[in-house]
Amino acid sequence: MPHDPHDPVPPGPVHPHPITSAHSRIYRENNLIGSLDGAMDVKDVAGMRRLLERYHEDYPEDEHELLEGYALIADCLERADEATLERARRYYAAETASPLRRYVRRHCFEGAR
Repeated sequence: MPHDPHDPVPPGPVHPHPITSAHSRIYRENNLIGSLDGAMDVKDVAGMRRLLERYHEDYPEDEHELLEGYALIADCLERADEATLERARRYYAAETASPLRRYVRRHCFEGAR
């Protein structure tokens, strides 16, 4: 769109801003997180681990601090032994703002009964 509202609108599709490589990277990350959530929903531990490897390769900075939470959930789904449950308790107590906290509770504590 033109900066001045009185300027004529150019022909063709008008976008508020261009899709940049940064936007594309965010879209890919969101799709990858959606795939991780889907694998978690169906308890596909092997799929979660493959997706986590890819996430780590593509987003090594882990800006949203998701790797530890998803890996812990995969561990709980695979084997909810006492060591894994203790790690889950520490994560749950420390990571109070994590979007994965409720899933740790669901898959590590409620699912371990």
